[in-house]
Amino acid sequence: MFIFIFFVAFMAFLVNCQPCDDVMSVDLTGGETFSDRTIVKDGVTFPPKYVYEKNVSGEIKTFGCPCEIKKCIRKCCGLNSVLNLGNKTCVEMPESDSIANGMLNLTYTYSFRRKLDVKSGEFNFVYGRPCAGMYIEAFKWYIQEDGSLYVEMPNSIPPWSIRGPDNYCIDTFVLDDGYGVKTTQLDALVCFAENQEDHHYVLSSTCMLISCVFILATCAVYAWLPELRNLHGRVLMAYLLCLFVGFSFLTAMQILLVIDNISALMCIIMTIIIYFALLSAFFWLNVMCFDIWWTFSGKRGLSLEKLSTRGRFYAYALYAFSIPTALTILLTALEFSGLPPHPLLPLIRHQGCFIFGTSKLIYLYGPIVILCVANMIFFVLTALKITQIKQQTSVLKSKESSTHDQHRNDKQRLLLYVKLFAVMGINWILEVISAIYPQANSVWRITDAYNVLIGVIIFIIFVCKRKIFHLIKKRYKQLRGDPMSRNQTTVSSRTSSRDETRLNSIKMREK
Repeated sequence: MFIFIFFVAFMAFLVNCQPCDDVMSVDLTGGETFSDRTIVKDGVTFPPKYVYEKNVSGEIKTFGCPCEIKKCIRKCCGLNSVLNLGNKTCVEMPESDSIANGMLNLTYTYSFRRKLDVKSGEFNFVYGRPCAGMYIEAFKWYIQEDGSLYVEMPNSIPPWSIRGPDNYCIDTFVLDDGYGVKTTQLDALVCFAENQEDHHYVLSSTCMLISCVFILATCAVYAWLPELRNLHGRVLMAYLLCLFVGFSFLTAMQILLVIDNISALMCIIMTIIIYFALLSAFFWLNVMCFDIWWTFSGKRGLSLEKLSTRGRFYAYALYAFSIPTALTILLTALEFSGLPPHPLLPLIRHQGCFIFGTSKLIYLYGPIVILCVANMIFFVLTALKITQIKQQTSVLKSKESSTHDQHRNDKQRLLLYVKLFAVMGINWILEVISAIYPQANSVWRITDAYNVLIGVIIFIIFVCKRKIFHLIKKRYKQLRGDPMSRNQTTVSSRTSSRDETRLNSIKMREK
């Protein structure tokens, strides 16, 4: 019953909601209405789904949403009016209106700009100042291909600012010098708006700090317990430490941006560290997926089984750190190559701290996607192998119960890795969405909240288990000088090593 009521309320909300905000709409009074409720005004056709009615001072008026039909540019005054800077009013002066009759600078990338013919119909216009408090933009600005205002701010980090049509307006400004001489200039007004990005950074950094605490706690537990300092525990700790370094430096960067106490050189250095740490974390996650597949597969294309635990860990570390190192060197070399700005280059110093847009998709999300696909392949192959082993379970139980127990432990470890992969996958899907839709503040909030959950979920998956609590209790007793606990730990370590050796020998016989 509750679900039905919620569904009805949700549908009613969808039916009654406006297709756009009032500040992004235009008054359609005086427009031509057709039989299918389509309205045409000032050469713009408004389909019924982009038209709504609203009570304004006791009068029902019709409004349309031009920005839902086509990209928009906001003009401070009406089509045939310009803005008088003296009294902040719109005056009739169409002959000098450089917007209605002239050209605008349009920027597509940091290096490519062109002139926009306003009369070409490429953009729709929204009229009126969007907010009460506005100031004249003193920096050089351009209209972007999506209708937003791009402002160059060379002494700031990031060295640009982008405002949507709901936060700016452009127009021909008229200034009277008091002696009857009027000058005109095309300029932009920008809203005095609360810096939402700073609030995003504060929330994000707080969330990541909390996550770092739980990640560090997980590492501490695995480092403290001897039973967990095997190959799998060491790989997990390496992964968590890389994630901790990436989150820590990203948090520090965001805090420095909020307090405006970071230089361009510091941004570059911290970006390189964060980039290397995050990539290394994903390569260690790839190592986990490979290792669990290797454990079940029985394939011996490489001689990893001949290496000791430390030797295998060093081999994995060589892989997990060498490729991120090469990619980091490539990123740094391209950044300082001196090549002219291009969308395929990192452009860290052009965009601010860290990498954004296309370069982020290429240099960060590209390798991550490749690794995620490889991990999924390893999981599928491992699941198929487990299905085959399951058919031999009765034989394993009758011949080697310890071998069966080892298989069961490996399956539990596989489940943990799948959970960890899912946790990181959801987080990076949200990151991609926030990168594609940077204005989606709701996505930012979800991503920030999930950054807390990453550390908490990892702690729950790998620490909050009865077995770990038992090991912590036994370790505590051992440190207090309980000889029985010390003997049990020694026997347990020897048994675990003997079981692993026995399992390897059985796999060699199966091969």
